Amino acid sequence: MKNKIIILVAILITAGSCKKNSEEPVSPNGDISGHYELKANSPNAGELDKHYWMTFVQNGTSLSGDIEVLDSTGTLIKGTVSGFQQDGTFNVNADLGYVEHSFTFSGSFDPSKKPAILSGTLSRNYKSSQVTTFPVNMMAIDDYRCKDSTPTNPYVFRKVWAAQNPSGPPVVFVHGMTGSMHNWDSIVMNLSAAFKEKHDVWEFQYNWKDSIIINGRALKDSVTRYALGSPILIGHSMGGLVSRGYIVSGGAFTRLVTLGTPHLGTPLVNFISAFCALDYPGPQNMLPQGQYIQAILHDPIDIASRSKYYVIAGRMNGSYQMVAGVATWVWQEDYYYPTDKKGFALFETVFLGQHNDGLVPVLSAEFDGTAVNKPLALQEWVDHVHLTSPSHAPQIMDYINGF
Repeated sequence: MKNKIIILVAILITAGSCKKNSEEPVSPNGDISGHYELKANSPNAGELDKHYWMTFVQNGTSLSGDIEVLDSTGTLIKGTVSGFQQDGTFNVNADLGYVEHSFTFSGSFDPSKKPAILSGTLSRNYKSSQVTTFPVNMMAIDDYRCKDSTPTNPYVFRKVWAAQNPSGPPVVFVHGMTGSMHNWDSIVMNLSAAFKEKHDVWEFQYNWKDSIIINGRALKDSVTRYALGSPILIGHSMGGLVSRGYIVSGGAFTRLVTLGTPHLGTPLVNFISAFCALDYPGPQNMLPQGQYIQAILHDPIDIASRSKYYVIAGRMNGSYQMVAGVATWVWQEDYYYPTDKKGFALFETVFLGQHNDGLVPVLSAEFDGTAVNKPLALQEWVDHVHLTSPSHAPQIMDYINGF
């Protein structure tokens, strides 16, 4: 199997979650204490890439600490690191209990500054016998475990447009995880005159940290309270699952349109260490083999309703290109969101190249294996966040305006 090689991805998260890296003056002897991320892209075909997180504690010239790695199944394996650093030269041994995961790493840095990157050479065993050696960079990160600072949303159900003589059903926009009703501002601003003449427009803001079925029932209560009848539901990401929670709770609807919704779940929920804000009931409901996804996949109301589901998926990508004689990873688009870039890296290294939008596999967003509608071709090359951006996903905007 040909190895998938991607760029070194630093731990980047949603705004406000972690501090920005910087170089700071240190003693002339140097100090590399801190938290680091290492993406080891193997040069050998058939050898899987590895994604490590580690912490160094320096005592004099001695180094010690902890390390974790994700294996090909997404299992987190823990181990220890030891070694030394003196005058900018370092050597680290990582023991994770398995020769395929363990390695040695040596290199150098400017000892007059706190390093943001440690460059060196990594050696590890391949298939318990063959030693592979190749250059790598280790990135300093300020927070080893992201500390979620995203606010808890208050429930809001509001009308943002009232048609004078509506001839079509009301339209309800439902945002995704970590989002709010303001995620729809660009789309609402770009609704056509013909659309606004035909439809009342509503937005549902919910507490994405809470369970999806609870949020689905809250949406049903709101639709009932305002007597919307059988609305068109448009859900982004988790918002599509909340809309399905509304439907299985008995909510009437004319059509459900989903943008990048993990209908079959997303395995990235396993990576609490790499993504902030995942350790809540709502995000955990999106585990592919979790109770919520499995329950709704087999719910008779959901199954009977799928002929009115319209699913749209995006896919991001990039490639290595020669820049000034150096092989450099270049994203297909320059606007990709940092969290989506990080998710793409995990899909490439841990899940062996599943096509994805950065957070959701394409097959999950397309509700693969079920009788649903696909009104648009796969959105090439649109990442997860920008599926709701009219300028980056104009086909989606045109589709909505055609209701």
